[in-house]
Amino acid sequence: MNSEPVPTGLLTRLSHLVHRYFIGFLISSYIFAGFFPCFGEWLRRISLGHASAFGETTSLSLTMVLLAVLLLNASLSLEKIRDLIRSPQLLLAGLGANLLLPIIVLYFASFLLTVGGTPEHLQAIIVALALLSTVPVAGASTAYTQNTDGDVPLAVGLVLLSILFSPWLMPISLHFINVVAIGDYTPALTQLKGGAPTLVLLLSVLLPSLLGLGLRPILGAHRIQSAKPTLKLTNSICLLLLNYTNASIALPQVFASPEWGFLIIALTFAILLCSVDFLAGWWLGRLLKAKTSQCYALMFGVGMNNNGTALVLASLAFVNQPKILVPIILYNLVQNLIASGASHLSSSTSFS
Repeated sequence: MNSEPVPTGLLTRLSHLVHRYFIGFLISSYIFAGFFPCFGEWLRRISLGHASAFGETTSLSLTMVLLAVLLLNASLSLEKIRDLIRSPQLLLAGLGANLLLPIIVLYFASFLLTVGGTPEHLQAIIVALALLSTVPVAGASTAYTQNTDGDVPLAVGLVLLSILFSPWLMPISLHFINVVAIGDYTPALTQLKGGAPTLVLLLSVLLPSLLGLGLRPILGAHRIQSAKPTLKLTNSICLLLLNYTNASIALPQVFASPEWGFLIIALTFAILLCSVDFLAGWWLGRLLKAKTSQCYALMFGVGMNNNGTALVLASLAFVNQPKILVPIILYNLVQNLIASGASHLSSSTSFS
């Protein structure tokens, strides 16, 4: 489908190499985080200053910068924003699926967990995965969409719309989650009424997206197209660093004293929920007779949730229950493995 010649520069070859073996790099980043978390902890402590607005004050962390770079790169590639406006049904359908599907799956999964898991395992897994259903679409979904030549405007639109509506949608999701939450986790969930940190989402998602939109006409389509290998390489590096720094929070404890029963159950249901979300996103596009590029955007948008925001919410609400971070980390691993696998399959079918 792609008729233009593949460049042979060093950055292009390196970009193809990282993209081709991204799954291996991703797994290695989690292993490295489990055994050598100190570097990840140091990266998380890096601050570029502080910002205050809307009654909030936040540190400009490296993880926020990495997420901002992903959204900036994606916005630079926006070429068909009018197509997004002309087809709002895809945008609304993707947003609705991202919000409702995890709640439906977890409602039925809670019955299965009641049969096969201990109450402590049940609480941590259900609440952790349910928290993921409340957060916006992952900014990383735009990078995967861009790397598979998917519909970037649709991918960015899903992220932005989910961010814009998160202050209203998150309390609704939390209300439904309280139906399946049990034990000590329920009171903590009821305290999360404010939604995701507004200032963090503004600085790491909205502003870089607007900046990319403003820079595109200045840089020009030709320059951006020639820089595409560099953008893809930058996306891959940012994704790996984000996954490593997030994993360095909880995986060292898992590696040091693993609870195999808990890990197996958490991983099983993370795979179940993530697989349903990815498949539903793809089938939703097919059902609405969307183009293949739009199906990719819907698949990544419905299948991927903002793991960083979920970790922030979990760390704030469940200070004395760090076990809840483990299912979120596992889900992040699963969603990135599925996303990178789909990305690799897409590139192999396109260039073979």
